[in-house]
Amino acid sequence: MRFLSNLVITAAFMFVSVSCSSDNNDSSKTDSGSKQTQETAKTDPYNSDSEQKSSGGMEVTFDNYKMSGIEFTLDGKPMSIAGITFTPASEWQDFGSSGMRAASYSYGPLEPDKDSATMAVFHFGKGQGGTIEANMDRWIKQFSLPDGRDPATAAIRYDRQVAGYAAHVVTMFGIYNESVRPMSKEKVAREKYRMVAIIVEAPGGNVFFKLTGPDYTAKIMIEAFITMINQAGKAG
Repeated sequence: MRFLSNLVITAAFMFVSVSCSSDNNDSSKTDSGSKQTQETAKTDPYNSDSEQKSSGGMEVTFDNYKMSGIEFTLDGKPMSIAGITFTPASEWQDFGSSGMRAASYSYGPLEPDKDSATMAVFHFGKGQGGTIEANMDRWIKQFSLPDGRDPATAAIRYDRQVAGYAAHVVTMFGIYNESVRPMSKEKVAREKYRMVAIIVEAPGGNVFFKLTGPDYTAKIMIEAFITMINQAGKAG
C-alpha cells in the first residue's frame, strides 16, 4: 500500500533525520508520542551554518521537515520476531537472515551517494544481546566527529512505543567507523553517515533495528523505516 497518506504519521517521527540533517537548518517540534531522554539535542556537526549551535546545546524542534515525496510500498515479506510483526518496503533488497541477523535489507545508492543504506534486525533471545544502555553506547562509539568531540555529545536519544511495547531510539550523524568484517578491529571511516537504531522490548526478548548509510540515501530509507516501525504490530 502506498504510504503517502501516512505522511503525517511519518513526519511526526522523522525528527531523527531533521536533527541530524546536513541540509536542513529549520527548527521543528518534537514528536508528542516520544520522549527525548537528554535535555538537549545537538545539531549536525557538519552544518556550520545552522542556527542551532552544537556547543550551545539548544533544544531541537521539528515543525518544518519537508518530506522527499519518494514513494515506498510496504508490501515486502512480513516478519514476526519475538512477538512483534513488521512489513518492510518492497523497494528494499531483502537479504533474509544470516549469522546474527534475523533480517537484513539494503536500499540505493541514490545520487550523489556511492554506497547503499542498510537496515539490519537482530534478536538473540530473551535476556540475551546485552543491555539497552550498553548497545546504545557501543553504537554511538562507532561514530566520530570532525572536531574530535565525544560522539555522545551529538547523539539524540529518546523513548517511544512500538506495537505497544517500550522502545528506545538513538540517532547519529558523523563519521561512521565501519568494521570491514563482523567483530573486526579493522575499520573504514565513512564520512557524512547517518544512523537510526531502535531497541524494542518485545515479549520474546529485545529486538534491535539498526539503519546506517550515507547522508541522502539513508535519509530516504529512514522515511520508509519509520513508517514501517509506526505500523508494526503484535504478532500472533
